[in-house]
Amino acid sequence: MNLLLPFLIFIYSLQPAACWGDLGHRTVAYLAQKYFSNEAKQLVDDLLPGNNGQDISDAAVWADKMLRTIHPEAVGFLSRQIVVAEDTNQLSDQNLAKDDQADALKFLIHFLGDIHQPLHVEALEQGGNKIHVCFDHYCSKENLHAIWDTDIPHKMNGIKHNRKHNEEKEPAERWAASLFQANRFRPYYAECSDIQNPLECAMLWAKETNRLNCDYVLKNGIDWVEENDLGGEYYDGAAPIVNEQIYKAGVRLATWINTLAAQRTSSMGYLAAQGGRLGRYF
Repeated sequence: MNLLLPFLIFIYSLQPAACWGDLGHRTVAYLAQKYFSNEAKQLVDDLLPGNNGQDISDAAVWADKMLRTIHPEAVGFLSRQIVVAEDTNQLSDQNLAKDDQADALKFLIHFLGDIHQPLHVEALEQGGNKIHVCFDHYCSKENLHAIWDTDIPHKMNGIKHNRKHNEEKEPAERWAASLFQANRFRPYYAECSDIQNPLECAMLWAKETNRLNCDYVLKNGIDWVEENDLGGEYYDGAAPIVNEQIYKAGVRLATWINTLAAQRTSSMGYLAAQGGRLGRYF
């Protein structure tokens, strides 16, 4: 049984459906894949075998699709940062059932990406879900959280407002390739990679992301974003922030999985060596 699932129910019990849209999550996964070590590629291939044309980007959006089928009671709250830490701990335990390890990897891919969306790491008006806004003249169902999740990334990639989620793979691959090329001279590893203390890194990244709410997302206050169409000048300033956050999420996810894979490989080598020594005595 995956013991992480009750924690994830806590998150969804108090928060409306809120995450990078499928495009953002798929792009983070595709970008991370470009930085994987050979060990990380082997780990992902082992836990997430591609079936029926599925790939790592499908793993990135699996968490939302699975959790939307659950109807939890409002019993509490556990932050995304803690979920990232718990996922990491589960992936470090190679005695865990393989299906549970696979679920932990899929949740890790999803939630590590989530903490790079500014409105996921602040609580004002339910992370912006109750701040009603207009974006390119769409007003009736728009809220600030949704435009950062979906509308801004869609517009950046030329996707129509009503594009279906299952049509986002190709644009996500292009976006990931573009980010990889644009950042080819930057360091391709995260500044924090201590998987022995995973909450420390997750909190560091969440705090960094949270600062963007004051620096840009709500810089002019709630009244301003509610009274102005955010598809113009506001979008122009938001787009490079989204690019940077998706890039950081991809690099950090890759570093995290690379480090986990290296640790697992090292542990297996140690156990094999110990087994060899024991074999000479028993």
